[in-house]
Amino acid sequence: MQTLIEEQERPFVPRAIRTRGRRFRATALAGLILTPVGCGGEPSNREVQNARAFEALLTAVSLKNERELEKDAKLIDERHAVGELSDGKYQEVQVIVEKARLKDWGGAEKRAYEFRAQFGDKGSYFK
Repeated sequence: MQTLIEEQERPFVPRAIRTRGRRFRATALAGLILTPVGCGGEPSNREVQNARAFEALLTAVSLKNERELEKDAKLIDERHAVGELSDGKYQEVQVIVEKARLKDWGGAEKRAYEFRAQFGDKGSYFK
């Protein structure tokens, strides 16, 4: 049991302030721990390169440029072959390429913009 002298030496801090201080410190600590983890953070080099390849394909489709379409399709094939592009995303992009090869430029462009829209404005198309 504390004596009266010991109680007088302790500064008076209301319980509500002590509790808020603990909550604040706990929240700040959690924030510091979770900040490096982030919510996705910057895209990886692989994602950036895949996004560039897709944007080049989208440009070829928009311009109805068959030569560029084939060049960009080949680059996407190569990225898939070395494991830089997942099978699922590769199949989605192939639908766009095939539509363009069949001269369905409008359908290919529509599908390309739909593909891009599912990832928002971050440009991380291939996470």
